[in-house]
Amino acid sequence: MMKSLDDLNGKVFREQLHTQFKVHAAGQPQSLELIEVTERDDSARMEFFSLHFRGPFSPRLAQQIHRVEHERVGMFEIFLTPISADGQGTVYEAIFHRFRKQP
Repeated sequence: MMKSLDDLNGKVFREQLHTQFKVHAAGQPQSLELIEVTERDDSARMEFFSLHFRGPFSPRLAQQIHRVEHERVGMFEIFLTPISADGQGTVYEAIFHRFRKQP
């Protein structure tokens, strides 16, 4: 079952740093490592955090919504953008910018 992005926040992802996420792309599933979680607390009303994943240099994932699976987080869909590449592989970013849930 697909997990709602409303249930995922920076803390949930921070707890998964340096673990593998499987991306279901056209062809073969690809494994990405979560290498960084950045959170900003600029606003009481808005939630902002970003995720950086590192995957193989090739094949490079397209900039689009991807179905992602993690053993603890579950399955969800996020928009991934390739932002850099080096000898270690390709780095992808996902940005979350949304209204905070009100209690």
